[in-house]
Amino acid sequence: MTKINNNPDWWDPYSCQPYKLQDSDKTRVSASNLWEYGKIAATALILSPILATRYALLEKKPIVPVNEMAGLSINSNPEWQTAHVEMVEEIGVKNLLIRIPSWDTKNLDHYIKYMALFPDCEFLVNILQNRDSVDNQSQWKSQIKTIFEEVSPICKNFKIGNAFNRSKWGCRHSGEAIKLLEIADRLRKTEFPELFLLGSSIIDFEPLITLRTLFNFSGYQYDACASLMYINRRGSAFGKQYGYFDLERKLKLTKAMLELSNNTKNRLWITETNWPLLNTKPYTPNSGHPRSTVDEQTQAEYLTDYFTIASMTGWIERTYWWQLINPGYGLVDHRSGTLRKMPSYFAFKSLFDTHPN
Repeated sequence: MTKINNNPDWWDPYSCQPYKLQDSDKTRVSASNLWEYGKIAATALILSPILATRYALLEKKPIVPVNEMAGLSINSNPEWQTAHVEMVEEIGVKNLLIRIPSWDTKNLDHYIKYMALFPDCEFLVNILQNRDSVDNQSQWKSQIKTIFEEVSPICKNFKIGNAFNRSKWGCRHSGEAIKLLEIADRLRKTEFPELFLLGSSIIDFEPLITLRTLFNFSGYQYDACASLMYINRRGSAFGKQYGYFDLERKLKLTKAMLELSNNTKNRLWITETNWPLLNTKPYTPNSGHPRSTVDEQTQAEYLTDYFTIASMTGWIERTYWWQLINPGYGLVDHRSGTLRKMPSYFAFKSLFDTHPN
């Protein structure tokens, strides 16, 4: 498999995300932004009494076995492809996530060949967006169609978009994200009805924006909600945001919102989580901030807590760790030119050792 260089100049290859935007590049006060903020506020105001009742009455479901729920994101960099296969097999994980940028459809054969290396695993493909996706929606539709056509023979599960509520990923407000979600689902309905689509794709705990993507009148119908539920800035899974919301309560509120959704089925997948590691720049931009980064042993402990809590609630069908090889937040450090399995690697593996497939 030939190594490809497909990163645009605004992409940070170390942390696998767009570079942070300068303040001058962010548009916060505009007519469209203010109109969308008004819709968010109105949605929350109208639904809050019902949502509060749903939250209060929501009970835990039967435990989802952690070995069935746990998933792992992998990067298609061919430099480590043999190691990827060996480690996935060693861990025992069967649920894998791979990102395919909408702007890289010319290299789809690369991703398809890579996915074929894992015949016993089920993939979730995350289709990434950028600003061009918003500005040229016919191109976005064409790119998604190409990905659906070429990848669907080996994978039926697609997550549309990523971190819509972060402007560096292309959307300036949730209304633009909703439009991209609508286009993808309309294409699915007319040409690819067999596909399983996940939407919302909101990162961190931002319930107002999540509610807006789950309840609106755009007409799309998604099969499950994808939540990038990072909690690292609160420390452990038991740390509280706003003095109340620990991980379990964040999941409970998200599940309660999903029960109210008029355009997403009542199925919840956590498609990204991790804890960035201290002193690992440039692989994680937050490495110099102890408040939101941890040492390797603490990362392993927090990983175990997170997956255990998600499993015990019974509300979560899948939870994916982002990602296998990355020294800034992954399970394996490759900086020395060899692969060093960190404590989190063995903590993740123990989820399957304790609960064999």
